[in-house]
Amino acid sequence: MGKDEREEWLDIFTNEMIPCGTAPRSMVHERGLWHQTFHAWIVTGRGAGGRLVVQLRGPHKDTNPLRLDVSAAGHLEAGESPEEGVREIEEELGLHVAPGSLHKLGVVAHEARLGSVWDREFNHLYVVVVPDLSLDALRPAVDEIAGIYELSVRDFLDLAFGRRHEAVLTGYRVFPGHLQKDARTARWTDFVPRSRAYLELLQDFFLGKG
Repeated sequence: MGKDEREEWLDIFTNEMIPCGTAPRSMVHERGLWHQTFHAWIVTGRGAGGRLVVQLRGPHKDTNPLRLDVSAAGHLEAGESPEEGVREIEEELGLHVAPGSLHKLGVVAHEARLGSVWDREFNHLYVVVVPDLSLDALRPAVDEIAGIYELSVRDFLDLAFGRRHEAVLTGYRVFPGHLQKDARTARWTDFVPRSRAYLELLQDFFLGKG
């Protein structure tokens, strides 16, 4: 059967990350096949006082709608290298980032139950430091993102590791053609779940251990 050019095709892997072909995205999710994703966390500085950008996922996302998540992320298409996933930052946030600006932290295997199937991903995890970042200069994709916020690295890590119960996020709700200022109090349960291994890679980088 020939490829459907209208559908995204992804490289697929064994659970040991050995390539074993390609498949359309719909099949990958229906059968719980291992595939690759690009995750980029955007921060204004590496220390605990840096401001970390998080997105509020759109209401029509097929997974975790209206939950807080990594600054920008997406599937790596068949044949793409992990660094080529940098296109996701421009597509989702309107922010151009050169591949050479990416700090790669590692690859984390992620499994999540989505209805009757498993979503199985190898997350290629990156950080991008943008010291002069201003949220109101971003152009979030309104069909993907419902809000764009920031909080301190310290508050994010304290939430993630259970050292505090809630934190205040400031930023914007995203509407067609404009951004609306917003602030919200968030708990860790408002975020897309991430494994301890994933969070420890972020912590080591932000606190100068990685």
